Amino acid sequence: MLPALSEKELDRLEDLLITYGNDYSVLNLAELNGFFTALASSPSTVTPEHWLPAVAGGKVPKFKKPAHEEAYVALMLRYASQVKEALDDNVDQFEPLFEESEGEQGTVIVMEEWCFGYMRGTQVAGWSELPPEQDALLKAISLHGLEDNFELLDQMSEEDIQACVPQVIQAARQLYSYHRLKNWNL
Repeated sequence: MLPALSEKELDRLEDLLITYGNDYSVLNLAELNGFFTALASSPSTVTPEHWLPAVAGGKVPKFKKPAHEEAYVALMLRYASQVKEALDDNVDQFEPLFEESEGEQGTVIVMEEWCFGYMRGTQVAGWSELPPEQDALLKAISLHGLEDNFELLDQMSEEDIQACVPQVIQAARQLYSYHRLKNWNL
């Protein structure tokens, strides 16, 4: 069991994501949290050799200093482990790392980055077709995590979008539980 990242280490990890990021890479902790949640919820194990390049947008970045590469990889591995342990320890209490912003009605939850990360994780893990109940759960996440749905989201009010927050949280928890139970029964 690896120790959870401290606030300072989380800030360092986010700085490294931004510094070595590109248009195709994960650029913040919310998206990374979604990505690792999907990997932890996956029906099959995805090794760091496969997911590290995906986080970086296709290939691991060329680091300016060896220390940056060591920190990048070590912090990524620990954060992946931290997300998986949070799900393993108590999936019913798992809380995705959503961003927040100030809206007209006060603080609003921004799910988009997390959901995009989750959907990226399902692609990297090669999720196959799900039964209808689980497919509906994934659709609750993909509504906010795929560019194809931008038009639909533009037609929704902020209240409608905020009403989706508990659905996305439940979907993440239930998809994790579904795949754990399925793998356990094999």
